[in-house]
Amino acid sequence: MSILLQGGRFKKRLMPILLSMALAGCSNLLGSSFTQTLQQDANASSEFYMNKLGQAQELEDQQTYKLLAARVLISENKVEQSEALLSELGELNDAQKLDRALIEARISAAKNANEVAQNQLRALDLNKLSPSQKSRYYETLAIVAENRKDIIEAVKARVKIDENLTDVQRRQDNVDKTWALLRSANTGVINNASDEGNAALGGWLTLIKTYNDYIRQPVQLSQALQSWKNAYPNHAAATLFPKELLTLLNFQQTNVSQIGLLLPLSGDGQILGTTIQSGFNDAKGNSTIPVQVFDTSMSSVQDIIAQAKQAGIKTLVGPLLKQNLDVILADPAQIQGMDVLALNATPNSRAIGQLCYYGLSPEDEAESAANKMWNDGIRSPLVAMPQNDLGQRVGNAFNVRWQQLAGTDANIRYYNLPADVTYFLQENGSNSTALYVVANPDELVEMKGYLTNSAPNLRIYASSRSSSNTASSNPEFVAQMNGVQFSDIPFFKETNSPQYQKLAKTTGGEYQLMRLYAMGADAWLLINQFNELRQVPGYRLSGLTGILSAGTNCNVERDMTWYQYQDGAVVPVAN
Repeated sequence: MSILLQGGRFKKRLMPILLSMALAGCSNLLGSSFTQTLQQDANASSEFYMNKLGQAQELEDQQTYKLLAARVLISENKVEQSEALLSELGELNDAQKLDRALIEARISAAKNANEVAQNQLRALDLNKLSPSQKSRYYETLAIVAENRKDIIEAVKARVKIDENLTDVQRRQDNVDKTWALLRSANTGVINNASDEGNAALGGWLTLIKTYNDYIRQPVQLSQALQSWKNAYPNHAAATLFPKELLTLLNFQQTNVSQIGLLLPLSGDGQILGTTIQSGFNDAKGNSTIPVQVFDTSMSSVQDIIAQAKQAGIKTLVGPLLKQNLDVILADPAQIQGMDVLALNATPNSRAIGQLCYYGLSPEDEAESAANKMWNDGIRSPLVAMPQNDLGQRVGNAFNVRWQQLAGTDANIRYYNLPADVTYFLQENGSNSTALYVVANPDELVEMKGYLTNSAPNLRIYASSRSSSNTASSNPEFVAQMNGVQFSDIPFFKETNSPQYQKLAKTTGGEYQLMRLYAMGADAWLLINQFNELRQVPGYRLSGLTGILSAGTNCNVERDMTWYQYQDGAVVPVAN
């Protein structure tokens, strides 16, 4: 009895100790369980994790929130902040050390330290990684391959990413990125690639080859894509089709029955409208498609659209003037059911179904200049823009494209006087080996004079604003510009063609009017392939004003032709 009583008393004394130990054990388990979230996807923003960090009481939880925030900061393009957060970490457990290693490798890849990133990944044991962590591992490999311009290796890595993803949105994003990689590769790389016995990789290669084979035949391409889906029913891109290709599955070829042409044919804008109309009519040639012309100087755009609808017209080209385009943009419902190729763009331009924007935009030239300089191996260009609205717009366009190419801002400066460019160069030291400038012929002559003495080896690129019929026909100007490259429409290459000779005669060789004529001709080309332009990704048309394709918001982009003043002549050069 005494023993039992003693046992009972002992049990009562022991219970608080056991309960305390159990609670402590639960606390450790809860903390450990939270740390295991590092093995899962981080779906919140860095701000969310930083807020949670401020609320966390346990040191282990704080470290975990820092790791989650650091991971997301990279995807938010805040690499330096991610690095700073990692530097604040204290002692970590094994799970946290593993996640930190993954983040460090991803940061190295983001900084283009490709060998470092690979070495950091080699140090990891893949068997210890969760599927989510494996997807991050392979994403870093994909970025390293992209940095090295090795498209096929990047695609292989993304195939491995898909194998480890379960979230539908993440899989769709990965499919879209894989497709974008394949679209960016030249056909030689694609055709020489081997699937290495990998069914998923083989499916991707077959898909891009199908696309490349039929890109100029959208109707057949639509059928071929459906056949591919049937042949690869379990492929990631069959179950989650690349978003860019979705519109092609139900593609319908452009079928224009009537066209309404909206131009200013009287008043101040008459010469602009009649010149564009001339190019449009000449490109139309013997086509039997009826064209009804509306003078936007005589009637309001709203009235013209109503008249066009009453006449059964479902396809419009124009308007040309910005104020008239803004009338449509203020009430897009008025063009519902119509295909509209506007001949301008305004600050209010945005994505509107069945509306595209086409014009001779100086921003297109800036983007073309960024591409040209990058392809010429230039990595630190100096960009000189006039201190006005034009300069701001063109400078911004150049910078946006440069950021896409180089991952950094371009050195853009704004001048009041041509002499300012010499100060820009002095301030930049020897970093810049090339200059892109928007200037009129007189300004460029003055700049070239300064630069010939102060920077004789500087490569100079200019916009079409520096080219005019008066300047280009002046031997003294051409001699002074020796070595300067400039962009302009490809029509100016065809100086011996009957079309060019005829136009030069009727316009007195005025370049601005010749550009407008070419724009009118290309408007006819674009409206007759309107569905192809809008729905077929990568679809390109060779026009008089450039290689034409649809960009963001269906803004028609022009890949310009480049020329060079060389030994007293103007000659085309490679883009």
